[in-house]
Amino acid sequence: MSSRERLRTTLCRQEPDRMPRCEQSFWPETLARWQQEGMPEGASPAELFDLDGFSTFGLDCSLRLPEETLEETEEWVVDRDANGVVHKRWKHSYHTPAEVDWAIKTRADWERYRERLAYAPDRISDDVRQAITTANAAGQFCTIAPGEPVWWAISVLGMENAMLTLGTDPDLFAEIMEALATLALRMTRQLLDEGYRPDGILFSSDLCYRSGMLFSPATYRGMMMEYHREYARLCHEHDMFLILHCDGDVRSFIPLLIEAGFDCIEPLEARTGTDVRELKPLYGDRISFFGNINMDIVATGDREAIQHEVVSKIEAAKPGGGYIHQSDHSVPPTVSWDAYRYWMDLAREHGEY
Repeated sequence: MSSRERLRTTLCRQEPDRMPRCEQSFWPETLARWQQEGMPEGASPAELFDLDGFSTFGLDCSLRLPEETLEETEEWVVDRDANGVVHKRWKHSYHTPAEVDWAIKTRADWERYRERLAYAPDRISDDVRQAITTANAAGQFCTIAPGEPVWWAISVLGMENAMLTLGTDPDLFAEIMEALATLALRMTRQLLDEGYRPDGILFSSDLCYRSGMLFSPATYRGMMMEYHREYARLCHEHDMFLILHCDGDVRSFIPLLIEAGFDCIEPLEARTGTDVRELKPLYGDRISFFGNINMDIVATGDREAIQHEVVSKIEAAKPGGGYIHQSDHSVPPTVSWDAYRYWMDLAREHGEY
């Protein structure tokens, strides 16, 4: 099977030729460490360990505000992005940037900027079209990221302000979601009408934190679920999958995601208590799982602990398809080259059907 066939079969919750092995994110510091520890020069982990390609191509759902650098030192840079969000980014670290300021804080701000979210044909770049064509021809699985309305509203408002807005002015929060969804769905339909066929839509939307959902199930059902259902309907009409990347403890969220029509949830952050060994028996006939290998355990280098983590989760999640093997978020520089190779050896050995 090609990587594309293998992943599609798995996401249909059927057994492919072998369990898919992916990794969407290695920290740059990780690769630098591994090169010092013996990783062949000029080679990538994907090539060395026959990882299945999983690519995502973004569509422009920004406010298209001018991007600019506001301040810079040898260690960090402060910049403003196309949504008017100001970040402080560390130059020599892959750590998450800090959000410093936001263009949209109030309803008046939203009214000032909302027309900038209008559709324009050039929001879909020719690079995206070419990337989908290339991935299809190479047998690689690819998704598009047109924008997810809940996380987009949180992002442009800022987390604290967004949660306050959701509680005190839910109509404003809803207006922001609706505007983004209208644009994102139009862009997606335009791409499909032109004949381009990604394998799915990937939302990178951290709608949970370490103790559960950012909002109540009632809020999700009443304000947000219908947008996700519309994306799911569009995906399923075109033989595509709807996949959610969501950090945090997603256990209480999963039944709602199934109800909304999602096909897969990742990366299943292990340190929050999320465990595919428990989730697969509960929900494995209705949603696929992607990730969950605990990097805190792999980073110890303890081979007995790594073996238990990897093998027990594969044995629980692999049967019947519906499981894609990956880290529970990304591979940090605390993971040694030796530990990673041992993990991959186990995944290959126990991933055959």
